Amino acid sequence: MAASPPNAAQFISALLNAVHELTGRRPPPTWTHVDKVQHKLGTANRDAIDAAIRVAVAKGWLRSDGDPPSSVTLTVDGIKLAEPK
Repeated sequence: MAASPPNAAQFISALLNAVHELTGRRPPPTWTHVDKVQHKLGTANRDAIDAAIRVAVAKGWLRSDGDPPSSVTLTVDGIKLAEPK
Protein backbone atom coordinates (compact mmCIF):
# COMPACT_ATOMS: atom_id res chain seq x y z
CA MET A 1 0.00 0.00 0.00
CA ALA A 2 1.37 3.44 -0.94
CA ALA A 3 1.80 6.04 1.75
CA SER A 4 -0.76 8.81 1.66
CA PRO A 5 0.54 12.19 0.53
CA PRO A 6 0.96 14.85 3.20
CA ASN A 7 -1.77 17.43 3.61
CA ALA A 8 -1.10 21.03 2.57
CA ALA A 9 -0.15 22.20 6.07
CA GLN A 10 2.33 19.35 6.49
CA PHE A 11 3.82 20.03 3.05
CA ILE A 12 4.28 23.75 3.76
CA SER A 13 5.81 22.92 7.15
CA ALA A 14 8.23 20.51 5.44
CA LEU A 15 9.02 23.21 2.86
CA LEU A 16 9.84 25.79 5.56
CA ASN A 17 12.00 23.29 7.44
CA ALA A 18 13.83 22.31 4.23
CA VAL A 19 14.60 25.97 3.48
CA HIS A 20 15.79 26.46 7.06
CA GLU A 21 18.12 23.45 6.81
CA LEU A 22 19.43 24.39 3.35
CA THR A 23 20.27 27.92 4.47
CA GLY A 24 22.31 26.55 7.36
CA ARG A 25 19.81 27.94 9.87
CA ARG A 26 21.26 31.39 9.22
CA PRO A 27 19.08 34.49 9.69
CA PRO A 28 17.19 36.01 6.78
CA PRO A 29 17.76 36.92 4.11
CA THR A 30 19.75 33.78 3.36
CA TRP A 31 18.62 32.42 0.00
CA THR A 32 18.56 28.91 -1.43
CA HIS A 33 17.58 27.56 -4.84
CA VAL A 34 14.14 26.00 -5.23
CA ASP A 35 15.76 23.03 -7.03
CA LYS A 36 17.67 22.24 -3.82
CA VAL A 37 14.46 22.49 -1.79
CA GLN A 38 12.71 20.17 -4.23
CA HIS A 39 15.54 17.64 -3.94
CA LYS A 40 15.51 17.85 -0.12
CA LEU A 41 11.75 17.25 -0.08
CA GLY A 42 12.19 14.27 -2.40
CA THR A 43 9.36 15.15 -4.77
CA ALA A 44 9.20 15.45 -8.53
CA ASN A 45 6.06 17.61 -8.30
CA ARG A 46 7.39 21.11 -8.97
CA ASP A 47 3.83 22.45 -9.28
CA ALA A 48 3.14 21.47 -5.65
CA ILE A 49 6.33 23.17 -4.51
CA ASP A 50 5.52 26.34 -6.47
CA ALA A 51 1.99 26.38 -4.99
CA ALA A 52 3.33 25.89 -1.46
CA ILE A 53 5.82 28.71 -2.01
CA ARG A 54 3.03 31.03 -3.19
CA VAL A 55 0.99 30.25 -0.06
CA ALA A 56 4.02 30.73 2.22
CA VAL A 57 4.85 34.06 0.52
CA ALA A 58 1.23 35.21 0.88
CA LYS A 59 1.32 34.30 4.59
CA GLY A 60 4.61 36.19 5.07
CA TRP A 61 6.71 33.11 5.86
CA LEU A 62 8.89 33.16 2.73
CA ARG A 63 10.20 35.62 0.16
CA SER A 64 10.82 34.45 -3.37
CA ASP A 65 12.27 35.72 -6.62
CA GLY A 66 10.85 35.18 -10.08
CA ASP A 67 7.67 33.59 -11.33
CA PRO A 68 7.98 30.68 -11.00
CA PRO A 69 10.43 31.27 -8.17
CA SER A 70 14.02 30.14 -8.56
CA SER A 71 15.19 31.07 -5.04
CA VAL A 72 13.55 31.46 -1.64
CA THR A 73 14.43 32.77 1.79
CA LEU A 74 12.62 32.50 5.09
CA THR A 75 11.26 35.60 6.80
CA VAL A 76 11.53 36.13 10.56
CA ASP A 77 7.98 34.76 10.90
CA GLY A 78 8.92 31.77 8.75
CA ILE A 79 11.89 30.97 10.97
CA LYS A 80 9.61 30.99 14.02
CA LEU A 81 7.50 28.28 12.35
CA ALA A 82 10.50 26.25 11.18
CA GLU A 83 12.38 26.21 14.49
CA PRO A 84 11.64 23.34 16.85
CA LYS A 85 9.42 24.25 19.77
